[in-house]
Amino acid sequence: MSDRLLEELKASQQLVIAMTQLIEDDDPARVGAWTMRDIAAHLAATETECFEPRIREMAAGRRPQFEYYSNDERDFDGVSLQAALTEWAATRNRLIDFVRGLSEEERGRVGVHTKFGELTVDGYLRIALDHDQDHLKSLERLATEAAR
Repeated sequence: MSDRLLEELKASQQLVIAMTQLIEDDDPARVGAWTMRDIAAHLAATETECFEPRIREMAAGRRPQFEYYSNDERDFDGVSLQAALTEWAATRNRLIDFVRGLSEEERGRVGVHTKFGELTVDGYLRIALDHDQDHLKSLERLATEAAR
């Protein structure tokens, strides 16, 4: 299996972090009800509480079943932007290192998600990448609006 997906995850995260910091430095902005800090904390919590443990459980061969994860209602007021970005980067790096160490067979192991159905480890990594990309699109729209 190619490591292209892992490189895409790393690059995607770096772009989201750079955009978040750029927008926050330029003008404290909001995406809907969320500040840049809220977005960063949401991304860090999702990686730590959802993506990493679920992928580890799948790779272990337990064929876990997952409910839809959401932390959208959580109050992230006690978290700083930089702390959240640092946590997210550390967790993503740990996850990428873990997956790089898996065999083809381990990466092909599955879990069952109530919304997405049966997923391999790589399938769940694609969900993480899509999650990054969704937030990146919001940040790009915000940056475009700020530039006007």
